[in-house]
Amino acid sequence: MERRYSDILTSRLEHIVDGGCVHILWNEIYRWYEVGKIAARTYRDIAERWQEVSEGKYGGLKIVKEASGIYFFAEKNIEPLPHGE
Repeated sequence: MERRYSDILTSRLEHIVDGGCVHILWNEIYRWYEVGKIAARTYRDIAERWQEVSEGKYGGLKIVKEASGIYFFAEKNIEPLPHGE
């Protein structure tokens, strides 16, 4: 991965710490990792970078995939929907 893309990804992961979630476009991931298919190695790299950025304080990354990309959330920030209690 080029240094500039690495810096952008780090910034996006830091945004999860600061804002709770971030959206990354599929095309960004393909370009950053220079791949035609996103495989386990790409996800593993993102997870490792997350552990460095978060220093393990927010748990693992959780994702929601959608048509244009992926929403990334810190595990610690996810809660079930209240039932009106």
